[in-house]
Amino acid sequence: MATMTMDVKRAAAVGVRSRIAPKTMAALFAALRAGIGKFSVIDASLPIGQCAGLDREAIFGCGNDLAPTARQFLERFRQAGGHRDIYLASPSRPLPSTWASLFDSIDRLRKVVVFADSLDQAEAILDLIDSSRSLVIRVSRTRSIITRPAMVAWLEGRRVIALVAPGICFWWVIPTTDFDTVCAALPLEPAPEKRAKSAPPTHAARRPDATFTLAVQTAPPPTTGLVASALVHDGGYRSENEGDYSWIWTGPSNHFRILLTGTPDTPVKLNISVIKTEDPRNLAELRVLVDGRHTPHRLDPWSNLSGKVSVDLGAPAKDMTVLSLVCPHMVPDGAGHRLLGLCIDKIEMIS
Repeated sequence: MATMTMDVKRAAAVGVRSRIAPKTMAALFAALRAGIGKFSVIDASLPIGQCAGLDREAIFGCGNDLAPTARQFLERFRQAGGHRDIYLASPSRPLPSTWASLFDSIDRLRKVVVFADSLDQAEAILDLIDSSRSLVIRVSRTRSIITRPAMVAWLEGRRVIALVAPGICFWWVIPTTDFDTVCAALPLEPAPEKRAKSAPPTHAARRPDATFTLAVQTAPPPTTGLVASALVHDGGYRSENEGDYSWIWTGPSNHFRILLTGTPDTPVKLNISVIKTEDPRNLAELRVLVDGRHTPHRLDPWSNLSGKVSVDLGAPAKDMTVLSLVCPHMVPDGAGHRLLGLCIDKIEMIS
């Protein structure tokens, strides 16, 4: 199991960027909200999922070129607590038609922001971003970037705002019709004057039209986490909910895997909230694996059928981190239709 997981992780590492600190992502989201109001986000940065934990309704896809083993592994998972497939794209392939369903559940009254962790990810999903939607790209420099022909054509008729934080820069590409609104909402500064870097004949250099400094908090980041309805997992059941509160049962397999998205870029403790199990042995004899390797955990019982499971994760892997919970005793539900392991409502991440 460990060898298989490590092989998949190596295959998935192509094109994957380092994790972004949650406080930086929070500052990015605050700037976007200040500029355009409430918005819906589509995040193409799986398997990391940089936007996780910031918007419960975020929709995730992968814009990286993946090896077949990594692609097959990710295809086993479903997002939004199991209610949606994972959307896989590739810079070297046409965008699958299934991506069109991304917008079926999005609030039509909100603006749509697409997040990409690199230019390659952005180019893989350009066809999704029509004239009403904006794109946030993580870039390597503030003043100019070199773009390939598809991006050059797409950037025409759009404006670029460089969103800057210590050690990182994002380009927010917005429709020209929205630029005046954003200028009125945010204290933008003129883009630095510098001669654009020379580009190959088939490429072009593009400079931002304005810059904005993100207000990243210096205080220790608060606890972040994932609610059940936001989990990316390979279980057979979907999350359930009452209003904004959600939970999910593991099963029918006793091995439940969660793709940990939005984890901090530092060592982190996971607190897994188990609100119920039908057999107390599932808590007493629970096995926890991280990336296919058995990992020690601590149980803080609330009752003989519930409790908090804590795991010291250490610094998350660069490419993907998979948490596995193995229940020894699956129990049929009252109707006999499901085999149940643990009922989980959230996973907290404390750095």
